[in-house]
Amino acid sequence: MALLDAIQHVGTGPIPSTFGIFVFLAVLYIAYQRLLPQPFPGIPYNKQSARSPLGDAPDMFREVRRTRELNVWLAKQVEKLQAPLVQVFVQPFSKPWLLVANSVEGQDILMRRPEFDRSDLITDGMRVLDGFHARFKTGNLTRTNKAWLQDLMTPSFLNNIVSPMIYHNSENLVHFWKTKTRLANGRSFDVHADLDNSAFDGMLAFMFGRHFKHTALGPQIDAASKLTAATVEVGPNGEAKFPNAPFNEFIEGVYEMVEAIDWAAQSLSPSLATRWFRKTAKYRHVKAVERRVILQLFRNGLSSIEATGEAKTAIECMLMRERKAAEKQDREPDYSNQTMIDEACPSIPPNKAIGGQFIAGLHTTSSTLAFVLIYLTRHPEAQTKLRRALHRTYSAALAENRAPTMAELTKTRVPYLEAVIEETLRLHATSITRQAIRDTELLGHHVPKGTNIIVIANGPGFHAPSLPLDPAMHSATAKLNNNWDESRDMKAFLPERWLVGAGHDDEGEFDANAALNIAFGLGPRGCWGRRLAYMEMRSILTLVLWNFDLLAIEPVLADPKLSYSVVHRANHCYVKLQARGEGPVA
Repeated sequence: MALLDAIQHVGTGPIPSTFGIFVFLAVLYIAYQRLLPQPFPGIPYNKQSARSPLGDAPDMFREVRRTRELNVWLAKQVEKLQAPLVQVFVQPFSKPWLLVANSVEGQDILMRRPEFDRSDLITDGMRVLDGFHARFKTGNLTRTNKAWLQDLMTPSFLNNIVSPMIYHNSENLVHFWKTKTRLANGRSFDVHADLDNSAFDGMLAFMFGRHFKHTALGPQIDAASKLTAATVEVGPNGEAKFPNAPFNEFIEGVYEMVEAIDWAAQSLSPSLATRWFRKTAKYRHVKAVERRVILQLFRNGLSSIEATGEAKTAIECMLMRERKAAEKQDREPDYSNQTMIDEACPSIPPNKAIGGQFIAGLHTTSSTLAFVLIYLTRHPEAQTKLRRALHRTYSAALAENRAPTMAELTKTRVPYLEAVIEETLRLHATSITRQAIRDTELLGHHVPKGTNIIVIANGPGFHAPSLPLDPAMHSATAKLNNNWDESRDMKAFLPERWLVGAGHDDEGEFDANAALNIAFGLGPRGCWGRRLAYMEMRSILTLVLWNFDLLAIEPVLADPKLSYSVVHRANHCYVKLQARGEGPVA
């Protein structure tokens, strides 16, 4: 019996063991399948990526590490799949991202589809901005926060208060470049940092006016004034190299905060990156400096409006708005209102971050100006057309041998200048992210709540002809625009595409609807400060073209590396300037 029992045990023992292994492997397989990306039905995707739990993420990070260009990788996915709506698997164990490569549908999403709102990718990436309205989803909080700013983009405030300060900053930049041109002695030099500093000074003037005495460009001007042509350093490619002078500690701190926002936005986990940065000694030091300076600026602003009853800066406008609201509501003004402070400037209390105005108005404007100068250097015919258009428009200034005044710039637009700016913005817009806040449809496909949608700014319909699409697939609110001309090279710099009449030359009329440009966003979440940005760009470009010829530069310096962060940026902007009316430097 013992032998029989042993035989039976040997014969039956492996069965449960084999079954257990089978069950274990089956569970493992099911778990693995659940870890794989879950594509939305009917929307094209990379089949190979769908077979890996990490999806498209490794390919994306390799591309971005190599090129520093997320926009390029996004456009490549559309190009591979040749569809106006594709999906990519970038965040493991999460819903796919949907890439919209159709300008009509992209415009509709941004302007007329309330079921698409600010994405968590943006709200997390801009977490360091705390109370700034741009990082919130649409709602009462956003409307309340933006209310503090509503007086600041009116034509009256911009033309009467802001424009003289912007013009003064533009003159400073031109005078600085005249000094650098003399010192460079015919060599090229990089103006990338100068444009950043000039834009920074524009924001300082806009926010604080006369209450803040320091500038970003001032120390650089002082440093250059101590040089001679013989003491200017010459770089490996024959370029003139100018020293970077240290900033005032407040300005240095704001620059560090802007860099932190940029770094956090590009990290795998923006919220974790922000939390880590806030625990650093650098952050605590910067906040201490900001707190001290901003408290004094607020006190100065209050004293000014109490003495004059007028608001001459953005901060004073906000303080005045609070005072009027308090009078209307029969209460004491709350000048420590944190929402107002977060919207206005670097904020006061600990654990609060830099206000949104500096990140919104710094790299966006300076990057666009850099690209304009790069294009005008590469395309001397466009430079000639622009200067001719400026001279024609401001003929009185030309006849009197002076630069146009800010009043003249404000009163009269130059269509070809508008076209140059708009074309540059179009070519370097960054893709815009939205998120479905409820279940909806997109180009005939079901889109679950919480799905991230990216409108591709450098793909079909923007930088290439639109991909074939049945018009019936568009949403009911989509609006076709027959003015968009996709027959010309859409990746080329052609300001004329924005002009109508007079043979589409520099005498044509500017048509803002000639093409779709999403550089400032569209619709209710479009950039709040775009009027200020346009004013600054018009002022600087007019004075630069009026005072200088942009000469051809060495090929090795002509093609900067590009990168995608909060905005699309070039890592340098070399120019070789010749003052107008002067011959070549010997």
